[in-house]
Amino acid sequence: MRVEARDVRDAVAAIDGLDVDYGRPGAWRPVLRSVDLTIAPGERVALIGESGSGKSTLASLLLGERREDRRLAAGRVTVLGHDVFALDRRSLQRLRGRRVALVPQNGGASLTPTRRIAAHFSETLRTHRPDLDRRARRARTIELLGEVGLPAPEAAPRLYPHQFSGGQQQRIALALAMSGDPDLLVLDEPTTGQDAVTRRALLSLLRALSARRGTTMLFVSHDLTAVAQLCDRIVVLYAGEIVEDGPAEIVLSDPRHPYTKALLASAPTLDGPPDPTAILDGSSGPDRAAAGCSFAPRCRHAAPACREHRPTVETVGPRHRVACALHEVIAVALPPASSGKSRATA
Repeated sequence: MRVEARDVRDAVAAIDGLDVDYGRPGAWRPVLRSVDLTIAPGERVALIGESGSGKSTLASLLLGERREDRRLAAGRVTVLGHDVFALDRRSLQRLRGRRVALVPQNGGASLTPTRRIAAHFSETLRTHRPDLDRRARRARTIELLGEVGLPAPEAAPRLYPHQFSGGQQQRIALALAMSGDPDLLVLDEPTTGQDAVTRRALLSLLRALSARRGTTMLFVSHDLTAVAQLCDRIVVLYAGEIVEDGPAEIVLSDPRHPYTKALLASAPTLDGPPDPTAILDGSSGPDRAAAGCSFAPRCRHAAPACREHRPTVETVGPRHRVACALHEVIAVALPPASSGKSRATA
């Protein structure tokens, strides 16, 4: 899906015509298909979809991650004007951390158990801030830990990762990612496994950091509550294709793709449990149809033409686009999701 045209020259990240396969020579399986995505400075973009939809793969590509079992069959990934897969190893290392950084799903897993917190920051700062001497690195470490709300940041550098709670480890991982003052922060399911209080605090922290630093964020998540609280734009990924892209408030309150509607209807709200009639049957696995709409096999509104022709992208509102031939019919057939505000406050 080609999303609404934006000025790529000013974009923090731009993905153009991306096809990605997993497997091995002679047995490649498509995971991402015809993905076009442009992220403007200061945007907080959510990437949502089921497990296996390609969310984490897409996020990892922004950091230029190379894997033997993955190939770029077509397209280009550009971050701050750099084609990340055309960079040599040294140039890519300079880009990572300094211009684009990752906050992983499990912050604790990214910390070496046998190393003090000070050692983690010292190594990162030596790489991305070579202008700082030892004393300045320590001061910067304390400053970063305080910025993410870690209790007693002056004492924290002397401690080991196991001496912090899971939520505190996630904050340390965030501080490490912010140590190079990156333009783009990629957050891969950072609220997974967090309790409600910790999750709310982390989202509040991310909003504050975004407002204070102007950091652009790509927030990969299946947590619609978190998405509603943090993001100003939502991109919906299904079977490796972008099927809807628009302002968060509009996508959550009046989604125009049947898959987005099903995702919202399948989640619990303050008004009650999920609608059992809206829960999706089947999966979006590798046996999905090669022709036609990829969602057609699971869509109860699909027409014969949906299985024969890929949908064109339609503009249905300001900065709101959908890849569904029946979006007008579905908008009438399915009531607007009443859960947008409920999930935002749940």
